[in-house]
Amino acid sequence: MYATKVSERVYTLDTYALGQPGAVGAYLIKGPNPTLVDCGYATSYENVLAGLAEAGVMPTDVRYLIPTHVHLDHAGAAGRLVKRMPNAEVIAHERGVPHLVDPSRLIESSTKVFGEMIMGLYGSPDPIPAERITPVGKETSLELGDGLSATLIHSPGHAPHQISVVLDQAGAMLTADAVGIVYPGLRALIPTTPPPSFNPTELVATIGSLRQTRPGQLLLPHFGAREDVDWVFDRTAELVPLWVEKVKGLWKGGKSLDEVSGVMEGEVLKDAGVADLPIYAKLSVRTSVMGIMHHLSKNL
Repeated sequence: MYATKVSERVYTLDTYALGQPGAVGAYLIKGPNPTLVDCGYATSYENVLAGLAEAGVMPTDVRYLIPTHVHLDHAGAAGRLVKRMPNAEVIAHERGVPHLVDPSRLIESSTKVFGEMIMGLYGSPDPIPAERITPVGKETSLELGDGLSATLIHSPGHAPHQISVVLDQAGAMLTADAVGIVYPGLRALIPTTPPPSFNPTELVATIGSLRQTRPGQLLLPHFGAREDVDWVFDRTAELVPLWVEKVKGLWKGGKSLDEVSGVMEGEVLKDAGVADLPIYAKLSVRTSVMGIMHHLSKNL
């Protein structure tokens, strides 16, 4: 199953990233202007199409495609999908648009971070014609039809070009990576603090701003619908500075990336009360540690 109904008009689309369910999700909002928020890795684009089909939406029906930011697990498939979605308008933060039009620098930096083997699994994003993209700034309203509108809110910290999407009348927020990762079946939250542009001060401030919209439900890309809104916000705001301080101490003590990642995996294991983490959770921890170490190297 690729599509799971969340509410009358909203579906979670599981992209089955690298063959793993419950790791990377996109969201479909049905109605007069069908809207796809995020789309997973380039190698997952056929799974996104399968999810649309399960939800009863043809690619030609999609009116808006909104990659919340240009990281590969959110926008990697966008270029391939727009070729199948001739009527779709891509909406992205103005700072991310150049990377959608020409992803060469994004591919280069991602390859440096993850290595060629992992990039082969993720796939490289295809460019999107500039005329297909509408840039947005701090806050934008979007009419989705039949009495539903969305507010697109600039949500920096995880990435400077990230936006979150509030479904105004539905009381739901598509958070992007403004909040931490909560995988199904894992009773722990993992801060999502990747390189190269993680900023802990901005991330915590963003959580405060998003909280003021008072959503009743959070729709997480990693992963699924959450009703425990306050816990997700609170735990993210609590853990981000704690992880930064923990990693700082280990890093200044001469610990390697592998060693620091191992320690932080232990923190997640303790929170979750399990004996081991799935491979995608371990990769998330490692990527978050890399982002914190990169931030520290620029700011200490």
